[in-house]
Formats: sequence, structure tokens, C-alpha cells
Amino acid sequence: MRLLSRRYDLTNTGYKFLEIGINVGPPSYVEIVLGDHRGHELSLSLETWKSLYDQRWNIYKMLRNEYKDNFISVGPLIVRVCTLNDATLVRLDSSSVRITMTETTLRRMFDFDGCIDVTFERLARLVDTIDVKYTRFSNTSENAIRDSDFFNGRQLIDCELLALLFNEKKHVITRE
Repeated sequence: MRLLSRRYDLTNTGYKFLEIGINVGPPSYVEIVLGDHRGHELSLSLETWKSLYDQRWNIYKMLRNEYKDNFISVGPLIVRVCTLNDATLVRLDSSSVRITMTETTLRRMFDFDGCIDVTFERLARLVDTIDVKYTRFSNTSENAIRDSDFFNGRQLIDCELLALLFNEKKHVITRE
């Protein structure tokens, strides 16, 4: 779940997008995501985003067959150029997600670099506040359910639901 996110359409149809927001934890963090309307999302750290942006000219050279290699390694990503139905595409591969796009979409994505910088800086200042409030809200919710008239601690369904709803939060907190 992301809070305070901004989504930038990279195509006229909104099929591909670039989004930046706070991924709610704890621990929460600012997340940059390249995605499509089918639910594929490639999560990028600021460092990976900056490295990708810094490599843009080499990627453009790859599109014109002027680059020495047929791929570029950018942090956890491999950037390749491929052809599909006579269209030249840029392919970004991570260990779990693949996003392909046209050169026009790639250029539009890089046009948002300044917006990503400004938004990242603003969101990074809010991460600690969100973690504190998230923990407080979760604890309040759990206590309110446990203290309510509709919760019966002798009912297995109630006990399991309560444990399942708040188990993930507790698991994350105890790992830290």
C-alpha cells in the first residue's frame, strides 16, 4: 500500500506509468515504481532510478545499435533492446518482473526525473511520522476489536481472525 503517491502516465492511454509514494510498513520507505495496467510493477530504489537515468544515453545508443554491448546492468536491473512484431523495444528485467516499452515511453519516463527528485525529498521527510502513526493506528484497532462487544475470545473464529489481521504487523516489528 502506498500513501501520498503521484502517478505519471507514460503513455496516452495510461497503460504504462511511473509512480512514487510511501510504501507503508513498518518500516516504511519511499518507493519508485514502473508499472503497467496489468498489475506488473518494477520497484526501484532512488539509487537504481538515478543509475538508470544516468545510463539513458547508453540505452539510446543501444536502440540505434551504437553501443558496444547488447545489455546494460543497472543495479538489480538488466536493460536490453529487443524486437517484437517489427517494433524495437527496451526491456527492463529484474529477478521477478519484466517491463517493456517503446523509446517514446522511455524518453517520457526520463522526462519525469526532476519530479521524482522533488517528490522523493518531500516524501522521505514523512517516513518516520508514517511509521509512528501506522503503529499507533494498528495498536488502537487491535485493542478496540479485543475490547468490543462483538469480539468473543472463546470463539476460535474471532481469535484466528484477530491474530491473522494483526500478525503481519507484529511479525515485522519483532524482526527489527
